[in-house]
Amino acid sequence: MKHPITQKIKYLLIYAAIWIVVLGIHTASLHLLYNVSLARALSDGIVFDGVFALLGIALWYPVFYNEIEKQSLTNLLINHLSIMSLTLAFWISASVFILKSIFPETDIYLNAMNNGIAWRVFTGIFFYAFLIMIYYLLIYGYNLREHIMEEAKLKQKVNEAELKTLKSQINPHFLFNSLNSISALTITNPEKAHEMIIKLSGFLRYSLAHDPNNLIPLIQEIENMEAYISVEKIRFGDKLVFESNISESCGKIKVPFMILQPLIENAIKHGVYEATEPTKVLVTCDKLDEENMIITFPNEFDPKAISQKGTGTGLKNIKDRLKIIYQLNDLLTHEKTENSFKVILILPNKTTF
Repeated sequence: MKHPITQKIKYLLIYAAIWIVVLGIHTASLHLLYNVSLARALSDGIVFDGVFALLGIALWYPVFYNEIEKQSLTNLLINHLSIMSLTLAFWISASVFILKSIFPETDIYLNAMNNGIAWRVFTGIFFYAFLIMIYYLLIYGYNLREHIMEEAKLKQKVNEAELKTLKSQINPHFLFNSLNSISALTITNPEKAHEMIIKLSGFLRYSLAHDPNNLIPLIQEIENMEAYISVEKIRFGDKLVFESNISESCGKIKVPFMILQPLIENAIKHGVYEATEPTKVLVTCDKLDEENMIITFPNEFDPKAISQKGTGTGLKNIKDRLKIIYQLNDLLTHEKTENSFKVILILPNKTTF
């Protein structure tokens, strides 16, 4: 930490201004209480206050190297009492020597100066204690800012690690389902299995090329979903119908990368797997209010069909990612009826972050 007074000119000027005020009080007190002429009272103030002002700058160093956290209270008090005694002794001795060199010994002013040693000591103790307190407060404030900055950096690193962990969970989850499908197609339809492998590799190459912390325009995320749908359509054929209804106001908002893919995967798993007829997977986005957009994934399912049970990773990962990125807990909800399931995603209406 640099010296708080000398590191910038403006701080030095503020320090000088404070001592000018002290000089005014000192001069007025000496002139009125001890009947000293104004000129000599001013000289007294300039010498005594000027010397202590210089000592006050030097006092920063014993304060800086006497850290409160690293010493006992007893040692700290002993150190400061010793430093204060030396400081006061030097201050008064040097100031008296300078003034006696300037004014004759017979002058009434010198008598007033000698008689006022006690209140000068008291004033010096006050100056010392005040400066020491200010220095320690400045050090505390500096350390607090450093601690807050370090904590913010650590929190950012933790968030980045959590996001990467969540992303690493999403990819295997998607791969697990896709590889199962490819395994089945190698027996029933090898050509489609080959096509699915090519599309899957292209989709994964794209997903791995992006930082999971990135935010991308919603329209680009929709294009990513369509690439994913193209992989799934090889397996389901005409049974899978994908439709997006994105308002113009939604297209440019920023959303977390790959945040929608698990929702599409979830809709396919619970709506298309056991369906016997074409089933629509729909995504809609519209303006909810001035600050938020609402994205919905409504899909119907056959309540009599055997449900496809998953690991529950998809929706949980999305909730966790949204909480980390937006610091909000209620951005993802769902509504379930007897034959329908709708996921509702609310995102802040921002184009930049």
